[in-house]
Amino acid sequence: MSSEIDFTENSATKRRERRRSFRQLWFDIHFYLGLWIGAFLVILGLTGSILVFFIEIDEWLNPELLTVSVPKYTVEAGEPVVYQMDKIIHAAEKVSAQNSTITTLYGPRNNEGVFAIYADQESGDWQRIFVDPYRATVTGVRSYGENEWIPDYLIDFIFQLHFSLLLGTNGITLVAIFAILLMISLITGLILWWPKAGQWRKALTIKRNAGAIRLNFDLHKTFSFYFCVILGAMLLSGVYMNLNEPFVWVTQQFSPATRGSQHQLVSTPSEEMVPIRIEHAWAIAVAHFPDGELKSITAPDSDTGVYVVTQRNIPGLSAFWSERYIAIDQYSGGILDVRAPDARRSAGETFLDWQWPLHSGNAFGWLGRILVFLCGLACPIIYFTGVIRWIQKRRIQKTKGDKAQPGSLLNEQIRRVQ
Repeated sequence: MSSEIDFTENSATKRRERRRSFRQLWFDIHFYLGLWIGAFLVILGLTGSILVFFIEIDEWLNPELLTVSVPKYTVEAGEPVVYQMDKIIHAAEKVSAQNSTITTLYGPRNNEGVFAIYADQESGDWQRIFVDPYRATVTGVRSYGENEWIPDYLIDFIFQLHFSLLLGTNGITLVAIFAILLMISLITGLILWWPKAGQWRKALTIKRNAGAIRLNFDLHKTFSFYFCVILGAMLLSGVYMNLNEPFVWVTQQFSPATRGSQHQLVSTPSEEMVPIRIEHAWAIAVAHFPDGELKSITAPDSDTGVYVVTQRNIPGLSAFWSERYIAIDQYSGGILDVRAPDARRSAGETFLDWQWPLHSGNAFGWLGRILVFLCGLACPIIYFTGVIRWIQKRRIQKTKGDKAQPGSLLNEQIRRVQ
C-alpha cells in the first residue's frame, strides 16, 4: 500500500516537474524574443498605425498635388465620371523622363482624387505622376532613385520604414523574419497567460488600486490578450506581403487548387499583333465587367507578361472586400484569368485574398481601420511593459545575489503576479 502511494506521489511530482519545465521553456522563448525583437514591433506598430490613414494624411499635407476641384457640370449631372483614359496617360507621358515606361496606374480614390501613374526609367529610377482626372493635366511629379533607401517624401519614408526598415531588399526579408519570430512570441505569451480554472476574470482585467508592479503586469497581459488576434493577423499578413512566393507555396501545399499570382500568367506573342495600350486594357475589362470602379492597372513587365486590371466597389460582390482582378493578354486582349470573391477555387485562395484587406483594415470599413490603428498604438505598450517586467526580474535576481531576505517587498510583489 505504501509503495502504491509512493508511486502515485512520484508520478504526480514528475508531471508537475514536466509542466514547470515546459512553462520555463515557453517563458524563455517569449522573454528573449520579446526583449530583442519586440523593439521592432514598436516601429512596425507605430508606422502601421500611420499607414492605416496614409492616403488621407498625404492628401492633407499635399492638397495641391493629390486633390482637385470637381467641375460644376459633374456635380450637377450627378452621374459617374467617365475618364478619358488616353488623354490622362498622354498627359503623364509628356512629363515623364526620357525613355520611361508606364508600369502601373492607380485610379482616383474619390471624386476629388487624382490618378497616380508610375513610370520606370532604364536607369532604374522612377517617377510617380499625378494627373487631374477631369482636366487631364498634371498636378505634380515625385521622383525616386533606384538605390534610394530613404525617400524625400514623408509617407514614402514611413512606407519604407514599415516594410523594409530602410534596408532595401534585405530589409524586406528581415521584416518578414521578425514577423515570424514575433508570432512565436505572441503564441508563447498566450500559453503563459492561459489562466487556471476559475481565474478568468483575474486574467482579463486590470486590478483596481494595484501597485506599480501589478499594474505593469496587468497592462502587459491585457493589452496583449485583447489585441492578440488582430496583431497575429497583422504579422501573418506582413509575412505574406514580404515573402509572397514562399507564403503562396506553403498555402498551396495545404490547398493544392490554389492558383499562383496572375503576374505568372503568360501572353502569347504574335508577329501579326501589336501590344495593346493601358487604356485598351481598361476598355476590355469594362466591356466584360461594367459594374466596377477603376482601382489600378498593372502593365506587362516583359514581352510575355500580362495586364492586370483591378476593379473595386463592385455592387453585390462582397460585403467585406469587393474587388476583382482581371488578367488580360497584351497581344490578343483576351481575358486569361479572373480573381474575385465569387471566382475563388479553393480555401487557400480565400485565405490569401484576405491577407491584404486584414492588414490594412479595409475589409471591415472604418471599424476595421480603427481597430488596426489601435493595435499599432498598443504595440509600444506591450513592449515597454514587457521591458519593465524584465527589469523587475533583474532586480529580484540581484536581490537574491546580494542575499537579501527572500521575503523582501519587491520579491513578494513579483511573486504574487507570476
